[in-house]
Amino acid sequence: MLSGIDGLFLVVVIGDGKLVVPVDCAVRRPNPVGAGAPCRDKLSWAWTMIDERLAALRHRGLALPPPLITADSWLSDSKLMAHVRTQHQGTLLVEGKVSYTFTLADGQHVTGHDLIESESWPWRDHPWEPRVRYMRLQAKSPTYGAVTVVIVDEPGQDRFSLLCLETTLSGPVLIRRWRRRTWSEFVFRVLKHLLATESGQAHSEDAYYGHLVLRLMASFVLFYLNVAPTEPWSPCQPHKGRRPRHQASARAWRSSSV
Repeated sequence: MLSGIDGLFLVVVIGDGKLVVPVDCAVRRPNPVGAGAPCRDKLSWAWTMIDERLAALRHRGLALPPPLITADSWLSDSKLMAHVRTQHQGTLLVEGKVSYTFTLADGQHVTGHDLIESESWPWRDHPWEPRVRYMRLQAKSPTYGAVTVVIVDEPGQDRFSLLCLETTLSGPVLIRRWRRRTWSEFVFRVLKHLLATESGQAHSEDAYYGHLVLRLMASFVLFYLNVAPTEPWSPCQPHKGRRPRHQASARAWRSSSV
């Protein structure tokens, strides 16, 4: 190719490589701006959405406690976890990987696989879930620094681990928040119906970004319904009188859902 030009060839290899069929070819300048520029990755999207949504809620007068965000292992980025901690004083809880390496308080070096498979840990019974055991420990990670690791063992399921930067939150609290990570899906379905998103589908980066923003909105709606009964709030100013009707409805909705 010419200097300053990138070329991408898509070929199909048949059999043991003796037959190669060219399918497509694309030519562009490296890292173009505007149309044809590389799309943002999922981590960049998550970083931007978290910052913008929390800023928007603060601008509306909603004083939220430090966020506890749950995500699958693909979002376990050390920079994002540190950003949530330093910028929002919150915690990003992700599913651990068997390939992670840790140094325990006694100097022992272990992997995520060792933590899951070992039976020598001081297991505790979960106070709210019958027959569920957990193990919580503090460790050092070469990638994340000081971390809290929770191993969960429940009957009929494979053991799994949860990871976050070092925190004082207990193991049962972290497990409960992890199990609630899918609750936003129900609110998301309602928002999709109310906003008629299916009538405005478009295959573009902005459309996909809007789809993800809608999911994050669903998470915050669900979170507000959980904190509303104990934290009266008005869109205009703090409310210190009788509980507003919309919060009483939120309590009734939450009770019927649970």
